[in-house]
Amino acid sequence: MNSINTIARWLTVCCALALSLALAGCEPPAPRVAKEMSVGITGYNFTAEGVQAYYVNDIRGSNLPPYGGGGGTSCCVTLPGQWTPGLTVKVDWTMGDWKVPYAQIAHLSTKEQMTCCWIERTLSKTVPVERYGEGGDVQVFFLPNDEIKVWVSNLGLGHERHPSGMAYPKNPAGAE
Repeated sequence: MNSINTIARWLTVCCALALSLALAGCEPPAPRVAKEMSVGITGYNFTAEGVQAYYVNDIRGSNLPPYGGGGGTSCCVTLPGQWTPGLTVKVDWTMGDWKVPYAQIAHLSTKEQMTCCWIERTLSKTVPVERYGEGGDVQVFFLPNDEIKVWVSNLGLGHERHPSGMAYPKNPAGAE
């Protein structure tokens, strides 16, 4: 009888241990945290004003001529490795342009030109980052009416699969 009790206790312990191990395997996995990635910054200006300077999350991008951009990439903004709904970046920028055609004031000193005829506006917006897959560059689009759009892509603007579907900026007046 003593050996039967010993065997019964041993089986009970083994069953309890097996059940504990089985239940431990049923725990939901810990949520996976996407790694961060550092990506370059490039901009495209779809306006008649020059972008004198811009920053994405306090990291400076290059200046952009009217209806231009995309040529220079600055380093680097940190983003999540995986896009999530509600992801935003803060964009600060300064737009500047002459009130009159430059040819009319070319004879003035630089100080006189700036005093009489230069307009500069500094703006700031927190904007959503459009859905992205694998990395690329942060591409900031400066649009009319001080609107901003941000994509992350490794495709150049105008590529048939670029997520924006947009072509390179062109001056609607046709002047370069």
